[in-house]
Amino acid sequence: MTRVLSVDLAYASYTAIGVALLARDGGRTMAQRLDLPLTGTPHPGQLADWLHETARTHAVAGLCIDGPLGWKAPDTESLHCRLSEKAVRAPGKTGLPPDGVKPRSYLAFTAFSIALFERLTMQLGYRLPGTDGEANAPFVTESFPTAAWRALRLEPLPAKSKTRPHDLEAAVHRFEQGTGIAITPAVTPLTHDQLQAVVGGVAGVRWASGDHDAVTLAGAAPFRLDGSWREGYIMIPATASHASQGAGTSSA
Repeated sequence: MTRVLSVDLAYASYTAIGVALLARDGGRTMAQRLDLPLTGTPHPGQLADWLHETARTHAVAGLCIDGPLGWKAPDTESLHCRLSEKAVRAPGKTGLPPDGVKPRSYLAFTAFSIALFERLTMQLGYRLPGTDGEANAPFVTESFPTAAWRALRLEPLPAKSKTRPHDLEAAVHRFEQGTGIAITPAVTPLTHDQLQAVVGGVAGVRWASGDHDAVTLAGAAPFRLDGSWREGYIMIPATASHASQGAGTSSA
């Protein structure tokens, strides 16, 4: 059985962070929410350490995190964002360090997410797809649930502020029906953040299982520059046409 942890990230409160565990056994994939035991204002080091310990407890192959992993490269054709963000039409634009972020309200979240990836990769031994590393080391990848919904050809979950209880129930139903992935236990309602974490982990559990043709790595390979990660991939499910043709994928 192959497992991944997926995180719908937030920086203002731990209660706004959704965490899910996805497991694939043969052709069957299951998902469940995990409750985050941390309270107060999130700290990237504390969250990274909890994710690391939880990953070890569940023997996961990788982490999927809905947040930017690094800054823009200085010499791409994309003027204000990373190539990955342009490819998936992300609303947040990560430009050049230390504060090249659009809209400006995303700066605190962006800095938090980059610091989280920095601890996971440079101190705790996780490797980014597209980089060299120990063959058996777990990976950590950037995800984007909205793009995952689109790639799965499912109507995306509305923004949290616009989601009513029946919207959430309907989204869970269409996700399970559209993907065949069972979310357990069915009697416990998921929060908006937890469902987004489940959706954000679909590509990661496929990747961890070796099903690379069913995954799209959007963007450009990450590299180090001036002490930080630049560019990097956003991992999303491949569309049906891409998966059948082998287009838009990478075995990095």
